[in-house]
Amino acid sequence: PATGHRLGAAGLTIDPQARRATKNGTELALTLREFDLLSYFLRHPGRAFSREDLMREVWGWDFGDLSTVTVHVRRLRGKVEDDPARPRLIQTVWGVGYRFDATGAGGEENGS
Repeated sequence: PATGHRLGAAGLTIDPQARRATKNGTELALTLREFDLLSYFLRHPGRAFSREDLMREVWGWDFGDLSTVTVHVRRLRGKVEDDPARPRLIQTVWGVGYRFDATGAGGEENGS
């Protein structure tokens, strides 16, 4: 099944069956929910999700305290971002929620 395959982008790799995540070859100490959140982002790169979407898809809750999502995103950024204060991978999409940028470019730039 597709869920058993490793996923990776921007130096991050996850192995869903072993429930292991690495960044540039170094294992990340993720909680269960952080792992699920990272897995979800890696499966849907470039797509913006609201906190409600993430709560439903990652937590399986139809209602709850949305700050739960905010806190988990902040903690996950602290583990996967080179500079959590200026996230390039898990970006905030103002008025929407969050998006995983698989390139880690921190936004699009127009080339010459």
